[in-house]
Amino acid sequence: MIRIVFLFSLLITQLMQMSWADEQADLAKLQQEISKLQQWLKETESEHDKLSEALQKSDEKIGAIAKKIDATRTQLNEERARLKKLQAEQSQLRTLKSEQKQQLAKQLTGAQKLGNQGSIKVLLNQDDPQQISRMLKYYEYFNQARMESIQTLIVNLKRLNNIENEILTQQNKLIKTENSLLKKNKTLNTEKKQHKALLASLELRRKTQSDSLSQKQKDQKRLQQLITEVATLLDNSVRKQDARPIKSLKGKLPRPSKGRIVKAFGNRNTQARSNWQGWLIKGYEGSAITAIHHGRIVFSDWLRGFGLLLIVDHGDGYLSLYARNQSLLKSVGDWVYQGENIATLGSSGGFKEPSLYFEIRHKGKPQDPAAWLKR
Repeated sequence: MIRIVFLFSLLITQLMQMSWADEQADLAKLQQEISKLQQWLKETESEHDKLSEALQKSDEKIGAIAKKIDATRTQLNEERARLKKLQAEQSQLRTLKSEQKQQLAKQLTGAQKLGNQGSIKVLLNQDDPQQISRMLKYYEYFNQARMESIQTLIVNLKRLNNIENEILTQQNKLIKTENSLLKKNKTLNTEKKQHKALLASLELRRKTQSDSLSQKQKDQKRLQQLITEVATLLDNSVRKQDARPIKSLKGKLPRPSKGRIVKAFGNRNTQARSNWQGWLIKGYEGSAITAIHHGRIVFSDWLRGFGLLLIVDHGDGYLSLYARNQSLLKSVGDWVYQGENIATLGSSGGFKEPSLYFEIRHKGKPQDPAAWLKR
């Protein structure tokens, strides 16, 4: 315990020396101290046996693959939008080309009928000098318009040719991205099968209810310890003040997931013989988890009993926690805005069903999400 107090006393002293004007230096420091905290958590987990370690690695691997899939899907959507835009431009240019060809054909037909001799005859038949001048101007404008039409058609034909080449390139790119996505999904499914087998082994190890209860209680203590130490770090870190205080939005904050609440704050948690300190929201694997308010990521890693865990600091001692995620889309030090995707829903941490475990805390004390989020 003395070692822990000394470690965090040292961390606090270092953080107090940060320059308030140097945001980048603050970010680097915060990431470094959180990294030390994560290492400390691992060292204090005496029961962190090989099976639990294998579960963590499996969760992290699935999370990394799912994160790549999310990025690839975004890329795929962008490429499809680009292709759609090119095809729309191609259609417009083809219509314009057809109209310009028709217009030019009419001009050439008119010029052919008139001919040079026809033009001279028309001019010689005029007695009024002003009329002759106007006719000459007319022929000049006619020839100029014809040349401009030809030049415009040439430019549009070149653009159309380029567009068709771009569409071909974009289609090939799209095929490669789709193939990449299929390969990633295949890898993810393979990893999930191995993960399922690992969970079965873990269940066999949990022989008695007392063993399970003891582990659940240890997990809760570990989370509380983590929150306490993170809060200590945050007391001295640089903050952005570019959003409304979270306490002014009590009862108006958006939900982090669209799923169904299966365990509410205060419900009895029979496995841990305690009450639920947040919400358990059941949902679809891979669905979006969003930040309830502007803040900074202060923890983004795997924690025993909670799987892939994300903690957001909202200032004034308020934290929001998002656990059991399939993947973490943000890193320590990242600033996030309300409604931004920060993770994907999953079942990491050794859980069977995909769900989000969500908490709001103020100065370490759990808050009822029902009082903070929109109904």
